[in-house]
Amino acid sequence: MSHRTKAAIAVAIGVLAIPAGASAATRSVDMGTPPSAGKALGKYGADANAFFPRTTTIHVGDKVRFLPVGFHNLDLPKKGGKATALFAPKGTVAGSVDPAGAAYWFNGLPNLQFNLPALAPTGFGKTFSYSGAKGVQSGLPVAPKPKPVTVKFTKAGSYTYYCDIHPGMKATVQVRAKSKSIPSSKGHAQRIKDQVADAVATAKKLSTQVPTGNTVDLGVAGKGGVEIFAMVPAAKTVAAGTTLTFEMSTGPTYEVHTATFGPGNIEDPNAYIGKLAKSLEGAIDPAALYPSDQPPGIAALTPTLHGIGFWNSGALDRNNATPLPGASQVTFTTPGTYTYYCLIHPFMKGTVTVQ
Repeated sequence: MSHRTKAAIAVAIGVLAIPAGASAATRSVDMGTPPSAGKALGKYGADANAFFPRTTTIHVGDKVRFLPVGFHNLDLPKKGGKATALFAPKGTVAGSVDPAGAAYWFNGLPNLQFNLPALAPTGFGKTFSYSGAKGVQSGLPVAPKPKPVTVKFTKAGSYTYYCDIHPGMKATVQVRAKSKSIPSSKGHAQRIKDQVADAVATAKKLSTQVPTGNTVDLGVAGKGGVEIFAMVPAAKTVAAGTTLTFEMSTGPTYEVHTATFGPGNIEDPNAYIGKLAKSLEGAIDPAALYPSDQPPGIAALTPTLHGIGFWNSGALDRNNATPLPGASQVTFTTPGTYTYYCLIHPFMKGTVTVQ
C-alpha cells in the first residue's frame, strides 16, 4: 500500500460516519463570516452574508449551536415555511416633507417599518427542540454580544433556515437517522474551511471589477454571499449634463444599499442625511427608504435640489421578493464635487466631480 493510498484512507476515515449508538453531538454554525476569516476578507473590504458551513449534517437528537458573529439572525421556520419579512407596513406615510418644506411624493404610500413583533430578539441564549412542527426565531441581534442559539433536532429530514436581514442568505441542516453515516467533527470543520477559502478567492476576484460607462456599483457581490462594501468606483468624474446610474451589483447580492447625496457628514445627527441614517436604527423616516424623487422621472441634482442639494436613490436591492428596484438614475447639471453615502452602511462613501 503506497503512502498516498494510506493518506487517502486516513482522510476518508476522518470524514466518514459516526457509528450508530454514539452519544449526541453538537455542531457549531457561524451566522456570518467566521472570526478566523475576517482579516482575510477584510483585506478586500469584503464580508460574507452566509452561514458557515452552508450544510450541516447531524443525527437525530444532535444539536446545532448557531454562533452570532455578524449582523444576522436565525430564522428556522416550520417544515416548508418561508423566511420572515424584515419590513412590514405600519399605516401610511403622512406629513413627510423635504428640507425645503415641500411634501414628498410618497405621502399616502405604505409606511415601512421593521417587523419587530416577528423579529423581537427573544431566541438568543436559549435552547430549543425542533421537529419541524414549529419554527425557531432568534430575532434581531441588537444586543452588544448576543449569545448563541442552540437547537436540538428531534426528527429526521432536511431543514432550511434563513437570515431575514439578508434575503437570499440561507443554509440547511440534514438530520439523519442514528443508523446513517454523517461527517465527523473533522469533516464538519473541513466544510467550513473549504467555504472560507472559496469566499476569500471570490473576494479577491471581485476586488478587480469596475463597471464601465456612466454606472456606479453600490457594492460588488459574488457567489456564496460574498460582497465588497464600497462604491465602485469610489470617485467618478463626469461632464455637466451626465446622467449616472447607481445600481446594485448584478451578482447574487443579498444586501440593500442606497446612494444618498446631501450636505454634511452622515455621522452628524444634525445633518439631514445623518438624521435619515439614524432613523434606520429605530423608527424609520420614510425619506430614507423611498426615492426622494418620484420614479420613473430622473431628477437633476443641483446644490438647491429639495432645498439643500439632497437626492436619494431610495433602498435598492436585487431580491425578486421585494418591490424595491435594482437601480436609480440622477442627472448632474451643475459643476462641483458631490459626496454621497449608503444610509444603511454609512461607511460606504463616494464622490462625483462634475466639470
